[in-house]
Parts: sequence; C-alpha cells; structure tokens
Amino acid sequence: MANSSLKLPSKTNMFYSEEDFIFETEMVEGYIEEDLNQSVVLYEVDRRKTNVNAIYKEATSGNIRYKAPKEIPCIYEIKDSETKSFDSKSSNGVYTQDGNLIFYVLVKTLKKYNADIKRGDYIGVQIDTNRMKYFTVVNDGKVNSSNTHLIGAYKPAWRTIECTLVSDISEFNG
Repeated sequence: MANSSLKLPSKTNMFYSEEDFIFETEMVEGYIEEDLNQSVVLYEVDRRKTNVNAIYKEATSGNIRYKAPKEIPCIYEIKDSETKSFDSKSSNGVYTQDGNLIFYVLVKTLKKYNADIKRGDYIGVQIDTNRMKYFTVVNDGKVNSSNTHLIGAYKPAWRTIECTLVSDISEFNG
C-alpha cells in the first residue's frame, strides 16, 4: 500500500531541464534531416476505413485502406540477408531471405509529420533509383521506457521500429 505522506520530487532530474531536452532533440533532428538524409515512406493503415472480419478482426489485403503516404526522416538499417533452407536436415531448397528493417525515429518527428506508426503499417525504403522494398511493422516501439531511449535520463526521445520484409507483392506493393 502506498504511503500517502510520501512526496515525489517535482522534477525528475535536478541537472537536466525541458529546455535541455528540447535543445538536444533539435540537434538530433537537424542531424537526421540535414546531414544524414535518410528517410522511409510510411503507408499508415486507416483503421477506420478498413473493412475487417467481425469475428477475427482481420482484413484481407484487398480490403485494407491507407492514409496518404508520408516520408519520415529517420535513421535506418536493413539487416544482412540470411541463407535458409526449406528442409533443415538435408539443406535442400536453399534460398536467401532479405534482412529485417530497423529504424529509429524521433517522437518529435512523428508529431511534426502527424504520423503514428503502428504494428501492421507498411514501410517503404528506396533501395536505388528504380527499386523500393516494402516492410511491415512488427514492433512499433511504443513501449520505449528503456534507458536507451532516454535523453539525459529525462524522458524518451525516439522510438525503435522493427519491420519484416513483405515477400509477397500481393500483400502490399505500394
């Protein structure tokens, strides 16, 4: 049972303020948008307009509706491809599967672009001038209270989003 006479401090950190947090996130934002120049395209599922199955609460690929695509500045990494086999005992049917996508986006950037990345949304990454790869969000990074997401031990500043490759173009093709 909580002690009702226990007083919590009014600030979470004596040596770090909101002004410090804003300054540092603005520096990171400038680095990402002006120097690094990486971005992904967010195809956000419009959950109000998408027709879902009444029992399973799932939608078939033809019934999914999307909001307008948004280019979101971030830092991303596509993991190395993996060699896999359909039969692990005999190593027959060997194939290579592209790696997953992990990207880091500032909470401030998501607010600026009026974007809320959720599990099930699609992400496009421009591979070269003629090709874009598509991924689906499997971890939207909304639970991000770990120390790695904090700036100055003050509050979370960014989200780590994990995505897996869309291997069947009938699922999503931009």
